[in-house]
Amino acid sequence: MTLFTRVSVLIFCCYSLALSLLEACQVPVFRYALERWSADKYELTVFSKGELTEAQQSLIDEIGDDVNLEVVVIDIGKMTESDHARYGNVNVPEGSIIGHLYYPWGVGKGNPFLNVDDPLWNGNLTKETLNRILNSPVRKAILEKIISGESAVWALIESGDEAKDKDAETRLWKYLNEVIKFIEIPDGVVGPGELDRVATGEVDVEDVLRSTIPLKISFDVIRIKQNDPKEKLFLKMLTSFVPQLIEESPDEPLIFPIFGRGRTFDGIPASIMSEKLMLEACSYLCGACSCEVKRENPGIDLIMNTNWTKFLVGSEIIVDKVLPPLEGVGDLVGSDTRFPDFATVPPSETLSGSSDLISEDEITSDQIDSLLEPKIGQSSLNRVIGICCALVLGALVIFTVFLKRSP
Repeated sequence: MTLFTRVSVLIFCCYSLALSLLEACQVPVFRYALERWSADKYELTVFSKGELTEAQQSLIDEIGDDVNLEVVVIDIGKMTESDHARYGNVNVPEGSIIGHLYYPWGVGKGNPFLNVDDPLWNGNLTKETLNRILNSPVRKAILEKIISGESAVWALIESGDEAKDKDAETRLWKYLNEVIKFIEIPDGVVGPGELDRVATGEVDVEDVLRSTIPLKISFDVIRIKQNDPKEKLFLKMLTSFVPQLIEESPDEPLIFPIFGRGRTFDGIPASIMSEKLMLEACSYLCGACSCEVKRENPGIDLIMNTNWTKFLVGSEIIVDKVLPPLEGVGDLVGSDTRFPDFATVPPSETLSGSSDLISEDEITSDQIDSLLEPKIGQSSLNRVIGICCALVLGALVIFTVFLKRSP
């Protein structure tokens, strides 16, 4: 390899490193997911015998555009070979329509325990069963808590053993109340009331909040009974993508964090729940969103029947005082492969904090979008700084090499 090639490679690496560090997004994962990650769509395949009747079409039309659900209607008399290969032979009683509900595409990738060709639910599609797919009391409660500013809602799926379930809830609350003492909002988050600072280059566009939902570190807990008929489908969504967890912990309470627009990741059995484990899980949720590509983050989306956009504008933002950026990388449960890797372990000591109130005029989502163009503001400045750093480092390397070669 020639000297020029070596230097070129080094300059490129220095530039890439500088740019990645400078452009790291400071918005917490839970808030980034809420504001910028659209929920993946489940598939509801509807099988009919012949054309849909007016009543059947009216039922399907009730689904609307707010829910993350894509509807595919198939006349069993016109099924193709590929349809038969995927769905098998479907029997549709006269005057009825049959529904098959599937996880979003890509959920089963890399999971040898999950067969995504198996429907989460199948059966006669009626007004009642459709409502169970779209809505449930727990999901409504979770939505209300998230839009009120909760960082995440921990869903505790009861085992049916009251003593175990009570103990799990008590310990969960204990750990959550402890870990919030060690976690604060990453430094550098900017409220939408300061959008003018983006145009001047003072702040990075990626660090600007896109809603006026209160920004704070706060968790809530909600219990779900295993035999609750209104939550049967919701429980299947939560647990079916981790069948190995259910097999290994069949009689245990399980906890799942739900954040963003109804996103969750692998559940945690109550038996292994600890303060350290909860600290690492909560640190991931509240740490800076170092990876903004949704599919490269752990978890799946749940069906939530709501128009999230209408909650992303409002009155004012509460931004807690910040700690230095969270540092380090921790595995959620060590080498346990049932759980994803979580970034950011918080400092070992708590710093006292207070709250700053950022008031603002009413702002619309269109105004926010028009100002949050990636081509303006700090992004351009970061590139300039990165290039300058790379050039300086490259020049130093070249100078050092020539000094060594000089007689």
